[in-house]
Amino acid sequence: MRIVLLALVLSLLLPTTAAVAEDTAANYRAATDAMQTRRAALASQWQRSPSETLERKIELELIDSVHALTRHWLGTRWALGAPQTTTPQVGKVNCGTFVGRVLHDVGFNVNVRKLQRQPSQLIIKSFVGGKRIRKFSNKPMKKFLASVRDMGPGLFIIGLDFHVGFLLQTDDDLRFIHASFETETVVDEDAATAVPITTSGYKVVGKILSPSNISSWLNGSAIQVQGDW
Repeated sequence: MRIVLLALVLSLLLPTTAAVAEDTAANYRAATDAMQTRRAALASQWQRSPSETLERKIELELIDSVHALTRHWLGTRWALGAPQTTTPQVGKVNCGTFVGRVLHDVGFNVNVRKLQRQPSQLIIKSFVGGKRIRKFSNKPMKKFLASVRDMGPGLFIIGLDFHVGFLLQTDDDLRFIHASFETETVVDEDAATAVPITTSGYKVVGKILSPSNISSWLNGSAIQVQGDW
């Protein structure tokens, strides 16, 4: 009798689970499709009349778009190994795939499979270099946070000893958004108290959305992944 009841419960649950997954995928596709439409409109506007004001507007829209996509991923299960999901809330995602997938889905032409295999410093260097990158080795958190805040508001990729994620800095807040091995889910937490950051001896941050990669985003140019892992 119990076996029959269990089979009945499973038969009722499975279609519901499949329907939820389908709705999640559809909602995410709608969000990314809308962003691609907006990217095309901004690219056309840029070709007609490029300016520093428009570039700043594009940067702010991109930051908002990345942030909006990460909302879909919150709560998605973290795990290593293949296969890695391309849809939030369905399957599993590691930290590198999460970063790569969000940037890909917002419109960057990047090979996510190759990007996620690289050390975090090379993931960052694939998108930005030079003075927009800062490295820290066994620095007290107070000094680390002060240095990041000194770089100004914006979107960052942060690499740690064995981890990578996004930093989103506003005028009064610094958030760490990542596929966390601590909670085993994608989370958005205060960077000042996030365990992966506070316990990592090595930290490297890169402020992305420079004029160069904004241009790559507008034009659909391929991001050259650094490293060959």
